[in-house]
Amino acid sequence: MLPIPHGSRTPAVPVATLVLALASTIVFFVFAPLDRTALSAAVDFYVDSGLAATELPRYREYLAQTADPDAVGRMLQLEHAVGPATGKPTDPARALEVLHGDRRFERGLHADKVVTQSEPGYEQWKRDRQRFDELTRSALSERMALSAQSWREPWRLVTYLWLHPTAPLCLTNLLVLLLVGPFAEASAGAALFLLCYLGGGAVSGVVNLLLSGRAAAGDWGALAALAAMLAVSVGTRSMSGRLIASRRPTLVPGIAALLVVAAVEVLRWALVGRSATDLSADVSGAAFGGALAWTFKLHDSRRVRALTARARPRAHPVDSNGLKESALARQAREAATRMETRRATQLYKELADLEPRHVEHLSAYLNTALLGPDETALQDAALRLLWLRSKSHSDQLRKAFLQLTQPKVLKVLPIDEHLRLARRLVKLHEDAAALKVLDAILSDNHLRELYARQLADCLLGIYTGYVRRRLTTLAETIQSRLTQYFEATNDLGGLPPATRPPTTLFTSIPRSNTRFPPRG
Repeated sequence: MLPIPHGSRTPAVPVATLVLALASTIVFFVFAPLDRTALSAAVDFYVDSGLAATELPRYREYLAQTADPDAVGRMLQLEHAVGPATGKPTDPARALEVLHGDRRFERGLHADKVVTQSEPGYEQWKRDRQRFDELTRSALSERMALSAQSWREPWRLVTYLWLHPTAPLCLTNLLVLLLVGPFAEASAGAALFLLCYLGGGAVSGVVNLLLSGRAAAGDWGALAALAAMLAVSVGTRSMSGRLIASRRPTLVPGIAALLVVAAVEVLRWALVGRSATDLSADVSGAAFGGALAWTFKLHDSRRVRALTARARPRAHPVDSNGLKESALARQAREAATRMETRRATQLYKELADLEPRHVEHLSAYLNTALLGPDETALQDAALRLLWLRSKSHSDQLRKAFLQLTQPKVLKVLPIDEHLRLARRLVKLHEDAAALKVLDAILSDNHLRELYARQLADCLLGIYTGYVRRRLTTLAETIQSRLTQYFEATNDLGGLPPATRPPTTLFTSIPRSNTRFPPRG
């Protein structure tokens, strides 16, 4: 889902979010498979050198004696990976993963507290251990992972965010990033968005190193930071967004980002167990994101106002005009329901006079006028829609413009307004409807000569849209029209587009509080 800022018809493209998603995808699907060869050689050396026979039994004893709450789960995983023979584990890679994930035991192992210097085979074990560490460090994932080395290699506090050990974890995190990231980026901007993602991940990594015995993997702490930043910035206000494959906008409250993160964590706990979550690191990441939003006062920023303005309901002042409009709207709906077309048309006309920019009233005025015999009212309703100044076009306005292409409406409109309708339809990419209007004018030699420049401009607009969308066949049909009707588009004449509304529209719409009439 992509956010739609106020005043825009198209969703904002979340460049930073897409870059982060692409980085995670490349690391998991390109570099991770390359690491498997190096890690496979390290696992073989671990078993053949006797390291497995030395370390795994001691790790089992450590798990049996430690008070670590995760020890029971690790013991079950170790028993399943080792099998009956400790020196020759049935799944050495899994056994190593369990041992390597226990940071406390790893620290004791490298500090010579598990295999002490007084033991007879210490020197050989130390050499084999160093060789094994060299083999594992040749893998990119080992150089990027969060570990005790992170205090001396601080870049690991960021690089571990792109490491995902399993496909379900990678795909889940990627989905949450693509859901939350676009709105977080739209509310904070690319720079603050990246600061929140990387900073939240780093803080989460530090907390994991200090408090957790398990190695962190994935960018869940960074995602929690983004969700918290969005929740603090937007709160319960709704943001306007649109699914990639849909044209209909959807309202999403800002607090939903935190609910998504919490729901995924609960689902992981239920399906995998406590080992799949790291609550302290996630809370610290969320705290960083919330603090960042509060520090920069994002809740009142221009970006957040633009993101929530479209979803904000219209506020009608409680005055005589507002009360009158409410009563008129109710009466108009009742009249339309009873099929009192003439009365409903008049009531919707009064509503349009009270609020000339209210698309719903203008559309209802057009619909009731279409049902009645009054051509003057139909022309007035159509002209109001055609001369409505709007930076963005809603689906309701799109449908209204398509209704204007009906022969009954075109019959009461001047040719100038036919061309204005065609230009509106071209902007909305309703090319078929626009061509229907244009072809009717092109078939008349006199009108084609009188409005040559406007007709050619409309056709060129449709042609450009087809070329950009690589619709070659359709573009050729427009090219054939241009060649057939216009010999040289540079020397075309004809009447220019009207820049002021018709006088009938001036008399029907109340003058605003200004000395000048509105410009077209």
